[in-house]
Amino acid sequence: MSAEVSNPVVRDSALDVEQATVHFISGNAAILRLSERLKEFSVCCGQPDAMQDIAYFLSKPGALPRVPHLLLAGPADLNLKNPSSRDLSGVLLIFEQCVSGIGTRAFATNDRSGRSTLVARPFDRAKVAALTSRALLDRGAHLILMSYRPDEAEQSGGAGKFSPLGVGANGKRVAQWAVRERTIPGYLPLSLSYDATLTRVGTRTRRNLRYYRRRAESELGCVFVARVEASREEVLAFGRECMYPVAPEVVGFRYDSLKDLADPVFMGIKDRDGRWLSMLGGRRYLNRSEILWQLNRDGLAAYSLGTVMRSYFIEHEISCGSRRLYTEGGTPHSMKFSFEPEELTDLVVVRRTLVAKAMQILAQRFISRDNELSHMLGAVELEWLPC
Repeated sequence: MSAEVSNPVVRDSALDVEQATVHFISGNAAILRLSERLKEFSVCCGQPDAMQDIAYFLSKPGALPRVPHLLLAGPADLNLKNPSSRDLSGVLLIFEQCVSGIGTRAFATNDRSGRSTLVARPFDRAKVAALTSRALLDRGAHLILMSYRPDEAEQSGGAGKFSPLGVGANGKRVAQWAVRERTIPGYLPLSLSYDATLTRVGTRTRRNLRYYRRRAESELGCVFVARVEASREEVLAFGRECMYPVAPEVVGFRYDSLKDLADPVFMGIKDRDGRWLSMLGGRRYLNRSEILWQLNRDGLAAYSLGTVMRSYFIEHEISCGSRRLYTEGGTPHSMKFSFEPEELTDLVVVRRTLVAKAMQILAQRFISRDNELSHMLGAVELEWLPC
């Protein structure tokens, strides 16, 4: 693993975003065939981590079954089988929610961090978000929920500030949209040693990482396993013995998805009797390590096994050359207060129909309470604009 990420080569787009045509690629297989081209384009746009391990995000289960759609902005005659980075103006990966195998025309991104959602060259991301949203509306979308990483101009309120969606092909305004910017805990910077890294975190978090690890080693005979060799059945069985029960199909997905990662992480800790105490799945890419999920044995809350596992994980990943630690979907752990902040833009588009209104109400009621996009649907302070 390299210690640093090289500076991207940002090339001029062959076509202004406003003049681009949006092409739709649907389904896991068709999108996966373009994975290498997507990674190349991400590097050109200064977002080298955006399309890494795309197979994982395509198959990640959600509240409802979903069909992935890749929207490519480029010339009308764009080569969809082998698009060149020079021809692409932007890319959006978004998912249509389905009920009983039927698309609902409700679309949402699948990455709360916004890193694997929208890719475009600097100063074009807001324009691509508007262009692709209009393309979805023109195809009959009722509801669009999108989080993406803004560029420098958006963050400073300059030329890249989010562009109005304009009107549809028939000249009518059929929907309304709202946008907001927020700051999220991004990643924990990792130094060249474990001890040096701990100086970056708060005093209480630093103390807990050390204390609970020593206690687990002393009282439970805790042993770190850098590479877990466990069968699917063994992991499913352990999942049934863990805190905060996870559905077996989700545990199965977590295990199965490891084979789709370019550089997977599967580590754990055992007690002196060889029982699993915690398992952690993740991935490595560029100079970064990311926690995707964690399972902790029930009945041992006093030992804070989640903290113990993170302590081993951080130390091990530093030894592998990692310089950033991410947690997919965020983390409630106190270490998040030591993360470097990153900016995120949320966009919501709602069609002016009774169906869209019903979807809006259902999303507010049934989508997880920690989902920021669902909060936007009921926020009274947002400025809604017609499009």
